[in-house]
Amino acid sequence: MKKVLYLLLALSIGLNAGLLIVQQSKPPRPGPGPRGGPPGERPRPMDPEAIVENHLNGMTRHLDLDEEQQQAIRMVLETHMPQLSEARRQLDEANRRISDAFRAPGFDPVTFKELSRQATRARSRADSLSSLMLIGEAAVLTNEQREKYAEVAPTVHSGPQRNQPPPRRRKP
Repeated sequence: MKKVLYLLLALSIGLNAGLLIVQQSKPPRPGPGPRGGPPGERPRPMDPEAIVENHLNGMTRHLDLDEEQQQAIRMVLETHMPQLSEARRQLDEANRRISDAFRAPGFDPVTFKELSRQATRARSRADSLSSLMLIGEAAVLTNEQREKYAEVAPTVHSGPQRNQPPPRRRKP
């Protein structure tokens, strides 16, 4: 039984870390800019407080967190989110430098390799911080909620999906 729980925890950590990194490293979309900015501009990262609220709302919606769990998850998120946001910002910057180096007219493989190493370190730091946050979240969730979280992790930050029933509500 413990092996299954550890497997689910590892799966959840991997899914969330991947989701966080993918969300932060998406290329800009053509067309009107986000949040009123010029076309093609990448959206400015949300502030840590907004990320905490968005994440907590998604977890509550999908996992039916009770008030005590919501407060505990909020503490975990508020503890780790500022550092994770900064790590993501550094990863975005490292990825931008790699892209710039690749596009440069005088491509320098030595510089490119060093920038790749820096990006790998930044990605590793973001993954580590994400893992710490997930460990804190897992400590608050029930076995059933962790299992559900592993299934819905990619949709935690989005609204209800089409053709899916609304999340069930936990009886008080």
